[in-house]
Amino acid sequence: MNQKQTSTNAVLIPQGAFIMGTDIEAFYGTALADSEHAKLDEAPMHVRFLEAYLIEQYPVTNAEYAAFVQATNRPPPIHWENGNFAPEDANLPVVHVSWHDSNAYAQWAGKRLPTEAEWEKACRGPDGRIYPWGNIFIPDEPESTETSQILIASLTPVGTRPATASPYGVGEAAGNVWEWTADWYQPYPESKRLKSKQATDEKQKALRGGSWLEVRDGTAERYFRCANRLHAPPDYSAGNIGFRCVREAPPEKAESLHVPVEPLVDYIKKKKLANLRLLQKRTEKSSLRDALIAVVLIGGTVYSVIVNPELILGGAIVGIIGAGFLFSAGVNFWRRWRAIRRAKQVESEKH
Repeated sequence: MNQKQTSTNAVLIPQGAFIMGTDIEAFYGTALADSEHAKLDEAPMHVRFLEAYLIEQYPVTNAEYAAFVQATNRPPPIHWENGNFAPEDANLPVVHVSWHDSNAYAQWAGKRLPTEAEWEKACRGPDGRIYPWGNIFIPDEPESTETSQILIASLTPVGTRPATASPYGVGEAAGNVWEWTADWYQPYPESKRLKSKQATDEKQKALRGGSWLEVRDGTAERYFRCANRLHAPPDYSAGNIGFRCVREAPPEKAESLHVPVEPLVDYIKKKKLANLRLLQKRTEKSSLRDALIAVVLIGGTVYSVIVNPELILGGAIVGIIGAGFLFSAGVNFWRRWRAIRRAKQVESEKH
């Protein structure tokens, strides 16, 4: 089987629920390990239910896109010399394609671009994992095959990064190219944050994945997460942005239920409560520690200035440091109060 045929293989994503998004403790730092690199636009963690669908195993390649260009006379990507790709690049993901280009290809092929939810489920599986391959960014063994496949800092032919496969067998959901989705970039319906006018206007399309460029820049651990979201204008294109397509599942494969909603909702509530209780413990400890340091520093400053007025300059510096610790104690107290309040809300949602 040649690589072009492989890239058009469709993976069945069964009907059922999955975990989407990330719960994030929004102030400085976080006590939640699974949201160490999360951003506010990923919140909240929630359950989505999707009907069955088929998603292409790999991003669309140069060879596949060339057939579309030839059939429709659409302008080729700007980096193709004389309107053609180099023969050795046939199985590279096509890049320098805008959302409009990607959407036109999908329609021509009798398919469509995936929604954000469809993309994230295909990448993440039903268990809410952080990366397509699991919850650890890379194995502990620095020279492992998995590490070398994940951390390739260049565009590679599809099918050459098997270590990046998702639980459903979707390949290269992270590491090769960012991928356009069908959706406008918007806050999730469950989110209480309307962060900017740009986030609510239909001006930016959502991108998913994470590309070879993040490996080069050293930001792959953050951007390769399944829940991570990026956005760009629909007429934008770049050398690290491509796409893949989806289509509806045939009726005989669309009926089987993989994961029901109710147990997953209950699991998420338990996970939220566990995270909030962990946050309460850590912020209480931090608040008490910082308050104690602040009392010692500020008290020592006052005492030293009373005893020896010549120490006022040094005392002022120490006092400022103490005030900083006092402020930190107040912030952690506020974080703990918010965690307690949120935990009560989650508890009440269980009944």
